[in-house]
Formats: sequence, C-alpha cells, structure tokens
Amino acid sequence: MANAAHIDSYVQIGKNCVTGRQCVLKGYCKILDNTVLPPGTVVPPFTIFSGCPGLFSGELPECTQELMIDITKSDYQQFLPLTQV
Repeated sequence: MANAAHIDSYVQIGKNCVTGRQCVLKGYCKILDNTVLPPGTVVPPFTIFSGCPGLFSGELPECTQELMIDITKSDYQQFLPLTQV
C-alpha cells in the first residue's frame, strides 16, 4: 500500500493490494485480496472493492460500524497491563 492520499479508520485491506496515487479510502470500507486500485480512486464508506482494476463489488452491512468498534475494543483489552496483586 503505497501512494495513498488518505486512508480513514476501520479500513480492511487484503493481501497483495496496490493503490494508485491519490486514492482515498473512506472509513469502514473493504479492499479484497489482490485488488489494484487505479490512481485517483475514491472508495466510499461501507463498500467492497475488488479486482484489477479495483471496482465496486458490493456493500457492507449497516452493522459494520458497530462490529468494527466491538472488534477494536476486544483487541484493545488484550493490550491492557495486568494488575499486580
């Protein structure tokens, strides 16, 4: 992932993806494995992009935001220091 102009929060980027210059990845979007986004691509929120060239291929469910927040909170709990007794 090089040359991206902006990547918002909660963006899922698959393996072996490439972004062209000045791409904008809005929050809560998903880029599937092996996707190549052409220069200047704007990926809207709650969408899925795939392919070469990377194109719209679906929408994420409305509950995506809540799921991502829950996952983030769960991951954060693993990094809290253990209290000593």
